[in-house]
Amino acid sequence: MNIKKIIKEEIDDFNWVGDVGPMEPEMVFLKDNFDNLQKVIKGDEIYYVDSERKPLFMYEQDEENGWVYINYDRIWSILEEDFHLNYTEIQGLIKVWLGETYNLRGLTPDFDYSFDITLLGETYKLRKT
Repeated sequence: MNIKKIIKEEIDDFNWVGDVGPMEPEMVFLKDNFDNLQKVIKGDEIYYVDSERKPLFMYEQDEENGWVYINYDRIWSILEEDFHLNYTEIQGLIKVWLGETYNLRGLTPDFDYSFDITLLGETYKLRKT
């Protein structure tokens, strides 16, 4: 049998809707609200900010750190309180979301209560990427 014919048969037989499945509501929340963040660099720190330039998560370019800090008030607490997810579930969900949406892999999510809600563009001279 020809390899092209085998591949075509596999593609034709794949149930594109049934095999993928619906997105979980918490992933829909993240994608609907935070998939269009802008990357901003401040020294060794990389922030992702919303349209008002308020930071929603950040990580350091230092590869030894390995943490990505998530804004507790705007993201983490909503997943915790509204979606009733525990710490480990939130960590796993955010890890997948960051990988799929921002191609950020190998970082471990944690929440941060101390995000400065100051508009970053007004406070720091930042580079956009």
